[in-house]
This record gives sequence, structure tokens and C-alpha cells, in this order.
Amino acid sequence: MPNASNDTVRFGFSATLRVMCAADRHDEIESVTSLTATHRHEEGEAGFMDRPWPKDLWTLESPHPRGADLDTHLHWLWERVRPHQEYFRALAAEEGIDVDLFCGYRSDCAECGFEVQPEALEIVQALEIPLEVSVKFELGPASSRSVTQSP
Repeated sequence: MPNASNDTVRFGFSATLRVMCAADRHDEIESVTSLTATHRHEEGEAGFMDRPWPKDLWTLESPHPRGADLDTHLHWLWERVRPHQEYFRALAAEEGIDVDLFCGYRSDCAECGFEVQPEALEIVQALEIPLEVSVKFELGPASSRSVTQSP
């Protein structure tokens, strides 16, 4: 609901398929699926602030803007992964390899939430992988705000 300050609540979403602890398989993943990683690194390589990465990682991240709803991000990933679901499911089942779907949600409102349509979660069920959600609230001065999705 609008208030005198005309502040609005901003939301942001992201969705990423992550394959961890499989550095020796990064090239294979791309060869078998024809998908190019959004990001990939090996354990020990210099990462954020030149700290070595604790695990290797291959990711496929939705390119949609943060303002797109979570369903949009999840559908984009599923469209690309669906033809290779047996491969990713087998990879996820291998001992020592971790595969998950990592979703991010940011808002500047501590009392806001989000919804996901059941069909958007098909990727998690089909690949038999966990869904991990990171929630970050970036709160400013306390005030009532109107709710809109940010671009």
C-alpha cells in the first residue's frame, strides 16, 4: 500500500543449477549436453578476494533479470536441462558429486514472501536433486512500503 514517502518494496530472484565436486567432469557436462557453464572453477583456484575456492563448481544460471519472477527463472533452466535429465540425474546420483538447484530471493521488506507454481519445480523432482533457497533481506529505515517487483 502506498505511503507518504512513496517507497516501494523491491524483489529479486535468481536460479542456478549447480554441479559441485566434479571438476574432472566439467568438459564432459558441456560435451554431452551442449550447455555452456555460466561459471566454472576448480577447487583451489583464486576466487572472491583471491581466496581459493573450497570446492569446484559448474553452474548454469538463468539469464533473466532479477526482477523476473522465480517461475520464469526455473522454467528457463528446465527448458535447457530437460533433454539431458537422465544425464544430470545419473551425475547427481554419483558418490561424491553434489548437484542442486540454488535459488536466490532478495527483498527490502522483512515481511514479504514469494510463491512458486508446482510445475516450476518439475526440474527438482525430475533430477531428484535438492532445492536450496538463499533469502536476503536488505532493510533500510523502517516504514510501510508499497509492494512491486523491481526490474
